Parts: sequence; C-alpha cells; structure tokens
Amino acid sequence: LDEATRQEFLETMREQVDRLAKLATDLLDLSRLDAGRMHVEHEPVDLGEVARTVAAEFSALAERKRHSVDVVVEGGPVARGDELRVLQVARTLLDNALTHTPEGTRVLLRARAERERASLEVTDDGPGVAPEHAPHVFDRFYRADGGVASGSGLGLAIARELAQMMGGTVELESRPGRTVVRLVLGAAPTSVPAAEPAASVFT
Repeated sequence: LDEATRQEFLETMREQVDRLAKLATDLLDLSRLDAGRMHVEHEPVDLGEVARTVAAEFSALAERKRHSVDVVVEGGPVARGDELRVLQVARTLLDNALTHTPEGTRVLLRARAERERASLEVTDDGPGVAPEHAPHVFDRFYRADGGVASGSGLGLAIARELAQMMGGTVELESRPGRTVVRLVLGAAPTSVPAAEPAASVFT
C-alpha cells in the first residue's frame, strides 16, 4: 500500500475507535443520570472561553471536512454551571454540526450574555433537520438519518439532561439551510450583557 492509502486506513481506524470511546462514555453518563449519581457544580463558567476551547479541539476535524468554523463572543457571557459538563455539551453540539453536515459547511459558535441568561449556540448552514425529526432529536437513542441527531442517538439527549441539571436547557431551531442548537444557562453575577455591535471574532 502506498503512504496515502495507509494514512487513509489509519484515519478510518482512529475515527472508529473515537466513536466506540464516545459511545462507552455516553452509556456511562446515561447510567449515572438514571441512577442519580451525576453531580454538577454551579459556578461561573466563561462561555466565550468554552467556545474557543472546543473550536480549537475540533480544528482537525473541521479541516478534514473542509468546514469553516468561526467563534463570536458577545459581551461577557459567564454562565452558572459546571465547566466540565458545559464543555461536554459544547463538544456534542459542535461535533454534530461538523460530522453530520456536507463538506464545506460553515459553522459558527456564538457565546452571548443576555439579561438573566448566557448562551452558547452552534449554527451551521447545512441542509437542516427534517420537520418529522425535529421533535425527537433530544429523545434517547433517536437517530435521524444523516441529520443532527445521527450517531449513537445519545449525545443530544445527554446534553439536554446535563443542561437541565445546571438549571438550563438545550434548544433546536432548524430550517433548510440553517440549524441552530443552543445551550442556555442562567447568567452568573459577573456576566455582562452584550452591547451591540461589540463582539470578538475568532477564526
């Protein structure tokens, strides 16, 4: 085999290992949630820093998929939550946007502070979620073929349950050409509402 073919095989194997590892983690989290053994903190979490962190973590995947990923931070979006779990939710949202959209999709992570809440949303210009799938994307084990909830069918369900444990939620808005999945949490006292058009943009 030539070098290019070997690298392709290695990459395929790595992706399969990553999928199995994620499935194992999802199943463990599901077990903890059902048993009431999942603990979350309620402390200030900088959603802008979360957005920048996950964008950097997924830069290699974005490059392979020829996706563009931008980060916009508006105001001082500091949420009240558990930093590790907020990162977990953010990774799930970005992974879905990158993995289940066509090559060349544009993805935007926007962290925003509002009056009493802070949000982190992932927007993509992919085909969108079919209307018949949209009501079910947060159901456990639900899989929309090729859509935002494909994969194990656990990621978004766990993401919403974690958000609810932190006093927030995860929302979906979708139409052809635009899907937004948004983590919404209560704002920490240090959160500063966005003053349009002030924003920081990272590419």
